[in-house]
Amino acid sequence: MMNEGKQKILEAARATIIENGIQGTTLRGIAKKAGFSTGAIYHYYSSKEAILYDVMDEGLGEIRRIATVSIEDKKEAREIIQEIFDGMQDRLKKDAESRLQFYLAHEAMLGNVELQNKFKEKYVDWINRVEAIFVRAYGVERGPSTRAVAAWTMAAIDGMVLQTLLNVQVVESVHTNRILEYLLQDGFTHFFKIIENEQR
Repeated sequence: MMNEGKQKILEAARATIIENGIQGTTLRGIAKKAGFSTGAIYHYYSSKEAILYDVMDEGLGEIRRIATVSIEDKKEAREIIQEIFDGMQDRLKKDAESRLQFYLAHEAMLGNVELQNKFKEKYVDWINRVEAIFVRAYGVERGPSTRAVAAWTMAAIDGMVLQTLLNVQVVESVHTNRILEYLLQDGFTHFFKIIENEQR
């Protein structure tokens, strides 16, 4: 559970981003909106990027939620698959969080080591959780193949999010949704069977 001070800072950061955009968001502005001194912010966070990372992380917790619910609630495969579909639809609508993700990824690529490490941890976590969802939903054994499919799935999600942010409308969403639905209901099932047969 996040402490009250951090929560106030994150709420202030979200509001400041909405008002000023990512580039116009400063530690001083976040501190003022949160009712803290700029120095007090450093008690909780080492940098503006660290705050923005937590804002993004909170907003993109759908994979974590689906993985937790699917494992703990012992849901049936079809229910998990529906949750994955709904979660992916929801992910594409999270414009502010997605912009933050790519802004922070850009900062990491420019050499921000703290962000590089956080993204590495986050992608390992996301891929682990996607793999756990696949294992639970499709009844496959965990291994290099399920991990590879999970990694490719994360890459596909990032790609679709980026296309959405850039307003690249090569194909209408009704068609991409239909393909996603097919992949989740039948495509992954067949794919995992092919892999299983090849490994025998």
